[in-house]
Amino acid sequence: MPDLRNDETQPDSGTDWRLFEIHKASMEAVGKAQGRFVNALLSYLAILWGWWLMRPSDMTVDFPLVKLNPAGLWALTPAVLTVLSLSLIGSLNIMGPVWKRLSDSTDRLEQKVFFTDLDVNKNVIDYLVYLRIRPEGPVEPTKAPIQTSRKWSLYVFSYPLLLLFSIASTFLADYKGAPASFRLYVYGCGFLQVLFSVRIWYRAFCRFLGIRREQTEI
Repeated sequence: MPDLRNDETQPDSGTDWRLFEIHKASMEAVGKAQGRFVNALLSYLAILWGWWLMRPSDMTVDFPLVKLNPAGLWALTPAVLTVLSLSLIGSLNIMGPVWKRLSDSTDRLEQKVFFTDLDVNKNVIDYLVYLRIRPEGPVEPTKAPIQTSRKWSLYVFSYPLLLLFSIASTFLADYKGAPASFRLYVYGCGFLQVLFSVRIWYRAFCRFLGIRREQTEI
């Protein structure tokens, strides 16, 4: 984005630009944390399911303080996935108001910005949703109104699907003959993930259908 702070036509540019920088720094901090949670969650799920599919007989995973065999990794899975999933959900929730304050700031500066331009801490999901098969199309959209840009777009389900995968993996940590305390631990962790994921799924469906925009955009 071009530096317009020297443009004399900008109204009250000093205060507005300071607020813009504050909100931008806040968005960058949230985006960086969100990227870490996404990468950690995807990495753990990849190790867990890669290990289960390959079924190596004598392989262990070395963590800083402990070595885990397959049974030990599955026992740890509900707690790890719950912490990572809830942290990711929290970062998704806080990004809404942060982006709203930032976009309000750019409106006062009479500038049009795209979320993807200001999100400098993109994670693997952000790149995956930009995969394209069609060889032709505009390099850059000329308009991207937030009210319609995500309607009928399956990309709105990218984060909810990751959370659903985490929930399913958590419940699959249960096994036949497990003690009641272990099952309480597994289903308790799974319930927490389901409870806090409802908001994410609800908002995704609303954006997909283009309804309740004012209630679900932030």
